[in-house]
Amino acid sequence: MKILKSLLICFVCFILSECKVQNENDSIGKTEIQTTSNVVQQDLIPFLHTYIPPHTKGDKNFDGDCDLFSKAALKISEDQTKLYLELYFRAKEPDRDSTEVSGTDTFVIFDTKDTGRKIKKIISGTVDSGQFLFGSIFGDDKGLHLIFEPYTIYAEWDMINGVPGGGGKALKIKQKGLANFTKEFTNNGLIKRWVFGGDLNSKFDESSQPKVTIETNTISIILEEN
Repeated sequence: MKILKSLLICFVCFILSECKVQNENDSIGKTEIQTTSNVVQQDLIPFLHTYIPPHTKGDKNFDGDCDLFSKAALKISEDQTKLYLELYFRAKEPDRDSTEVSGTDTFVIFDTKDTGRKIKKIISGTVDSGQFLFGSIFGDDKGLHLIFEPYTIYAEWDMINGVPGGGGKALKIKQKGLANFTKEFTNNGLIKRWVFGGDLNSKFDESSQPKVTIETNTISIILEEN
């Protein structure tokens, strides 16, 4: 009986010892994750930005016609402390004297400054681009105000209570646009909304020449402590 009791005591002590070691190991593992984790995700709120490119070719009259191409792309600086957005926009008259405005606007949208962190990776969409071929579609209107959203193309003058009416000029532009896309705008999730505006006649200044306004989606990046 004494031998059995001794064996039982030894077994209980062994079990308690193993549990203690296991608990200590679990605790060590959790502590390592908490103290060595130096990676965080940063979500940047959506923003609006407008770009008016300079006149580069031809006279200052589009005669109501133009083809559009625009591209937005995210870039990380070489030292990984800044996040840039590059926005390229070109409006070109397809015929006559090939009037054109075009250029690239590059600006900082996030800076780690003195936080000691570096931008390691962009985990949301990094680039969106598309081309839209108009040709002769405006007639005497010569006004440019088009809005591109995922799977939607419309002109603001054909809106009813904020919803595309689906008729008139907007319908013609949508049909022509869908037939002439080389790549869908907002295809990769970087840009939520593109708005193209301006006058396509001989009045040519910053208030009237073709311009693009973008609205981004939420941009997510990974930051790491140095």
